[in-house]
Amino acid sequence: MNDFTQNCQHESDHMLNTPLKIQGTSAKEKMRMTMKEQINLFDDDSETSMYKHKITLEKIRNELINFGLTKSQAKVFIYLGKYGAKTATEISKALQLPRTETYHLLNSLQNTGLVTAELTHPTNYTAMDMKEAVTTLVKQEQDRIKTLANKEESISEMWDAVPYFAVETDESKTEKMQILHGSGPISNKIKDMVISSKESIKVFGSMADVLRMYYSDVFDFIKESTSELEIIISPTSQLPEFLSDLEQNKVRMCDLNSANKCFIVKDSKEVLIFMRNANHPTKQVFAWWSDSETLTDMMDSLFELSWEKAGKIY
Repeated sequence: MNDFTQNCQHESDHMLNTPLKIQGTSAKEKMRMTMKEQINLFDDDSETSMYKHKITLEKIRNELINFGLTKSQAKVFIYLGKYGAKTATEISKALQLPRTETYHLLNSLQNTGLVTAELTHPTNYTAMDMKEAVTTLVKQEQDRIKTLANKEESISEMWDAVPYFAVETDESKTEKMQILHGSGPISNKIKDMVISSKESIKVFGSMADVLRMYYSDVFDFIKESTSELEIIISPTSQLPEFLSDLEQNKVRMCDLNSANKCFIVKDSKEVLIFMRNANHPTKQVFAWWSDSETLTDMMDSLFELSWEKAGKIY
């Protein structure tokens, strides 16, 4: 074989061993780029085109978690919803999940009705439309609550059938405290305070705090209560419409820089203090309740001083 023939053979071998180019990029590189984009749907790399959607996707994931999904279930559902039908192997690689765990997640999502499996080999999995998925999750939660509500009477009867073994003593009343996490438990505690109040309900908070109470139906209970209501909103510039039907001089504005402060005093005997108020996401809010005489008296005095300095809205 002469030199010319050897050179031609060398060029031919080189071309066969070189990956096929697609618009200037090899097929392997193209595939790696596509896979990187998929992974970056949830990654922190600010240099990728997917990063601008990261915060929105995290909010969606957290909302799905509020509906009862785990973090990994929500992640798989979002991935399928945005990338279309995928096999378990593709999901496992893209989300960097163990294959066994991926199958468990897909099975649980199928049982919930959020994911369907196509009759193909290998099996492709498809996510339900987001609006339909939320409707399904809400319906399931409503059914669960209804089932629990139906058990309320039977559980109470069983509980009352068991005698109390606590020994009664003449010791003086002990003061109590309770830490509450999340908007739901806190709203329920406020409702209990309003329902059991005999004299007064005093609310100090920002406009965001008052609005969150309103959307949690707290003010429906307040309106039905016979206790005297006083509200200080700080800071604010105008009265929210839902408070306009309250009696005059029941709502006042305070120009103090107290947007992070919120507390409620019931009958000067109980107090609920927000350690993180409505300026934080719903699940991060938490409050501290106590019937401590010293603490309640201190917060009651703070409210009265603020009430005197606050301006009348009407």
